[in-house]
Amino acid sequence: MDMLTIFLIGFVGAITPGPDILLVMHNTLKFGIWQAIKVLSGIATGWIVFLSIIYLGFTHLFNTNFMQLSLTVLGGFYLLFLAYQLLKNNISNQHSSLDSDFTQEHRHAATQPDTYVKGLIINLSNPKAILFFSTIIAPFIEKNLEISLIVLYLSLVSGFLSIIFTTAYFRKYLTVKLFSRIDIICGILFLLFAFSLFYHAFNIVMKM
Repeated sequence: MDMLTIFLIGFVGAITPGPDILLVMHNTLKFGIWQAIKVLSGIATGWIVFLSIIYLGFTHLFNTNFMQLSLTVLGGFYLLFLAYQLLKNNISNQHSSLDSDFTQEHRHAATQPDTYVKGLIINLSNPKAILFFSTIIAPFIEKNLEISLIVLYLSLVSGFLSIIFTTAYFRKYLTVKLFSRIDIICGILFLLFAFSLFYHAFNIVMKM
């Protein structure tokens, strides 16, 4: 597979909907570019872990039912935790406001920005990332392995940075009221992602 194809696969894979990209978009909209890049650095560290596994030839470890089930359940519960935090904070803020108008600074402080560690955990427990690296990418980069992995990594970073800067552009058009709705929307989406992981875990159990 030529390097351009690898880059395009990585770029498209990066920007497709999933917990990773949702976490980055949420932080971009709520807290700005630099906070989103902090979260991205955690996600990117997860990519290094997966790419190292490919380089060392251990991709078969992720093809076992036990490993897939463990990571899927872990990811599902962690996404439930994130959804609970976002929705709980939003409800608490609505009650504490007593129908008064918040300043934009107060609204930004209503929820804490996500961290490097949270980005790392989300990525490592994301079955989409595991499937992407172990079954889609690994079989196609046997030649020029080192260069292929570097190109793939750069394509993933490029995809996420494009989302960050695009989202940051639209951020300036958001009102204070919309910032509150962002938490609600992201909380619901994290909840849906969690349920999809539990459904995936159920299917794994049924096949065991």
